[in-house]
Amino acid sequence: MRNPLVRRSDRIEGVLAGIVTLLALIAIPFAMMIGSEDIAAETAASDAQMQSRHQVTATVLTTATQPAASVGDSAPIANTARVNAVWKPPNGVQRTGVITVPSASATEGSTTDIWLDDTGRQTTAPLTHADAVTNGVLVAAFCWLCAVGVLGGAFWVARRVLDHRRAARWAEEWAQLAGPEAVR
Repeated sequence: MRNPLVRRSDRIEGVLAGIVTLLALIAIPFAMMIGSEDIAAETAASDAQMQSRHQVTATVLTTATQPAASVGDSAPIANTARVNAVWKPPNGVQRTGVITVPSASATEGSTTDIWLDDTGRQTTAPLTHADAVTNGVLVAAFCWLCAVGVLGGAFWVARRVLDHRRAARWAEEWAQLAGPEAVR
């Protein structure tokens, strides 16, 4: 037996809430699939970087006078400096040049580990497998949260429409009950 105080719009709202909840739960496996594809891609990139990047020890030849600049020389990169240094790449030929090092290692004679690519140019450390997995999990979580946000927004719009219709119906019923003099 149905509750006579529950309006049709209330039942519609309850069904919509159930559908939105069901769709949010269905979105979980799809988000996990996207995340696992991202993990696979980033793990492959990590493997490639591990093969093409090599860590060597560089010795600073001159003390840094100013911090390193970021791309476009617009703002300094925090806690780094550009210094002249010498290092020996895996191919065995000693090289000298300007490298970016942590500020703590920017004094003459200090050593620091740097990463080189296959051409011998300084690069960043390779992506680790842990970072690849973390990125994939974050991608999956973000995809799911986006889906939930869209579903929540659609539910909110549907509720606004239902609320508007309920208010209009209430005004009509009140006008019928109160009579023509209450409608001014």
